Amino acid sequence: MTKVRLALWFIAASLLALPALSQGPAVVEGKIVNGTNAASVPAGIQVDVISLGGGMRVLRSVPADASGRFRIDGLAAGEPMLLRAEYKSVNYYGDVNFDAAGKASAEIRVFEPTTSMQGIQLAEVRLGFRLSGDRLRSIESYTFTNGTSPPRSFMRPDGNFRFSKAAGILEPPRLDVTAPGSTMPVTQAPLESADGQSYYSLYPLKPGTTTFDVEQVLPYESRSYTYRKRFYEDVGSLKLAVIPRDMAVSGEGLSRVQTDTAQNFSMYDMAGIRAGTEVVWTFSGGTPLAESAPAAPPAAESRVQAMPTLVGQNALMIGLLLLIGFSLVLLYANNRLIQASPGSVDRRIKELKERREQLLDYVAALDAGFDKQAIEKREFQRLREQAKRNLRRIAMLLAKK
Repeated sequence: MTKVRLALWFIAASLLALPALSQGPAVVEGKIVNGTNAASVPAGIQVDVISLGGGMRVLRSVPADASGRFRIDGLAAGEPMLLRAEYKSVNYYGDVNFDAAGKASAEIRVFEPTTSMQGIQLAEVRLGFRLSGDRLRSIESYTFTNGTSPPRSFMRPDGNFRFSKAAGILEPPRLDVTAPGSTMPVTQAPLESADGQSYYSLYPLKPGTTTFDVEQVLPYESRSYTYRKRFYEDVGSLKLAVIPRDMAVSGEGLSRVQTDTAQNFSMYDMAGIRAGTEVVWTFSGGTPLAESAPAAPPAAESRVQAMPTLVGQNALMIGLLLLIGFSLVLLYANNRLIQASPGSVDRRIKELKERREQLLDYVAALDAGFDKQAIEKREFQRLREQAKRNLRRIAMLLAKK
């Protein structure tokens, strides 16, 4: 997983809560570049400056000239903001970083659209199920990699991402999307299909990695639930985490690979799922977990409130899924490093270093979450220790290179 969404959500929420500094005037100069065909200049596109500290409001708007260049002045350098440009029904963004003189240079890369999935794959699927009273809460994470060449944005009128509607769903599903290069998930309301069997999102798959996180609340009457799910894309393999560990899961092709008594979870694997396949999993038993009481609000509220996302609301569960994923990767990393060719070793060392950075961000976010009373102390200590163990294992593996 290329982004530790839990960590980045906490970091982004902390940044958004900082009071804006009334500095200015400042100016942004930049250019819109066509990432699919550099010779095709996107002229006349409107560029918006979006305030991140005031409910995503538009501060200024200007049209780009015939060469794709734009200039926006009269801005406050201390206010967090970004740039937005719409090109062929897809929004693209650019960062704004002012220097000491109040000037910023920016580039917004746009791409031609495509309706073909060639060069785009569902790279990773993770599912988590948590028992809570008479309900079963599911969190599903789908990571798509858009490696089109030349790069294009996947945009299809009938939906760019689709997921099954779980039987007996108790609440409308919640969908968070993390776009390539983004540090904060965007919450969307998924659209229901005409036949009532699935939901879909029109969020485009831009070049790079896009992750969709789905939450559904399911009934768990008589201590059991039959979960039916259709996959709309080929899946090489998936990982499924179950909390608590004594909740049994059965289904064709599903195998238990890990049980952790201390962390109170079980892990399952399933491989080789073809698009159009429907899986049937049966959940039964399990000791219900008590819901944590919400933390008391601080005495003085910040003037900026970060909206709770799926990631924020389920931080502990998603954090556990991330740590499970790290553990499974590290479980096999040593053998792979020994058996691999020199070129493969270099690639896997790079992957280990990337995961080390992700874990460091994750630990920092846990600390920030604990300081904000978003995580109960015992859970915080448990997750932090698990992360530290994985960091030590990464250090040992890198020392063998």
